[in-house]
Amino acid sequence: MAMKESHTINAPIDKVLEAFTSEDFARHVAKKAGVEFESLNVDGETSGAFTVTTVRGVGADKVPSVAQKFVGNGVKLTQVDKYGAPQENGSRSVETSIDVAGMPVSASAHQDLASQGEQTVVDVEGEVKANIPLVGKKISSAAEPYIGKALSLQSTTAEDWIKNHG
Repeated sequence: MAMKESHTINAPIDKVLEAFTSEDFARHVAKKAGVEFESLNVDGETSGAFTVTTVRGVGADKVPSVAQKFVGNGVKLTQVDKYGAPQENGSRSVETSIDVAGMPVSASAHQDLASQGEQTVVDVEGEVKANIPLVGKKISSAAEPYIGKALSLQSTTAEDWIKNHG
């Protein structure tokens, strides 16, 4: 099973990028998701190719039940978004990887941020991999909706954030 999401944000891509690289916005999204924000680091100038690394703590209650016995009190997720240089119209391609500390579970996604004037369309496609004997596929299948929801929460939250902070 793979994740596939698409959202239209009623804001131009420069404002969307401003939100997606803001520590305050990342804290807001984490709070909305019910997880603990730990850090956000932007490496490189956002006018070209750059990388955003976000670390979050996720309590065991937010982990799929099939994986809870493996996580103790929770897990630390590190999300790395590698943004490509902008296309002529400002659109961006983003390669996302999410690692779960201490577990052989990871997610990868490809995101397209398509500039359409005063709107930005965010398309996300990805998958979760769990290399755990016997239950890996069950954990992957159970985790994909959670990871998909987490990735789409950034897009669905951005519009209101931009209206109130941009």
